[in-house]
Amino acid sequence: MADAMQGAAAPIEQRDEVASTNDVAIDAAYEGAPHGWAVSAGRQTAGRGRRGHVWASPDGSLYLSVVLRPNVPMQNIIALPAVCAMGAMDALHELGLVGRVGIKWPNDIVARVDGTGAAAFDHKLAGILAEARAGSDGPFAVVGMGVNVRPVQIESARASESDGVAAGPAPLTPVSLAELLEGRGEVPELSDLARLLRDAVVARVDAWAETVRSGGAKAGPLAPILSEYFDMVPMLGHQVAVLSPTGYLMNTGVFAGLDMWGRAIVKTRTGEQAYPSEAVSLRAL
Repeated sequence: MADAMQGAAAPIEQRDEVASTNDVAIDAAYEGAPHGWAVSAGRQTAGRGRRGHVWASPDGSLYLSVVLRPNVPMQNIIALPAVCAMGAMDALHELGLVGRVGIKWPNDIVARVDGTGAAAFDHKLAGILAEARAGSDGPFAVVGMGVNVRPVQIESARASESDGVAAGPAPLTPVSLAELLEGRGEVPELSDLARLLRDAVVARVDAWAETVRSGGAKAGPLAPILSEYFDMVPMLGHQVAVLSPTGYLMNTGVFAGLDMWGRAIVKTRTGEQAYPSEAVSLRAL
């Protein structure tokens, strides 16, 4: 059984540069790295995001990957991205960012620089990627997090009307911890931030896994966390655009909720539609 104290005591290996912290952590897990083992770096040369997208890895950011061995049935691992996002939110709240950050379904961390309402959470602070594997010691997962610590510049391609399809909203503007914490507190050293994030994620995963093992996920893997997760998602209940993996606008409607398997429920003009995170992303309108 995963143990919270063991997870928090596991090493965090620090490197200046890697190809991908997730690849390092996956290799370490195959070699027996324990629950909570982590690797952090200040630069990646071959980072990746969800659905195979390139994960931009600019200087001024923290890249952290954590080995997770929650000891739950494999079908429940689908909830880990949401659980880990909640852990990242716990860490950011501890830094003083309550009300300034939220989860962009399913698991990225967005921030509000100014304004109010769901659409104000239009800056991206962190990306999260969870990958599940099966080793000789059973199934495990690695969660990777890329957090903008200092101001960064990222150029993103965008579909346009000239492509023959309706263009979706512009990509989210990056924002950094330094910008959000200006006048509120000090930006942690990278090693301290890595430990804060790792410990918060492990704590969330351990609490969720204990509930799953106790039978609390019979309705679905997200059942133990869904109510609290909703409170962290500013887009919930608001108009959203449904975008394809390539950024094309597929539909619009009200983000009405999630089912117990993490699919977004969007009320459109033609009725409710359920969208898995592997197929679409949502953007507030």
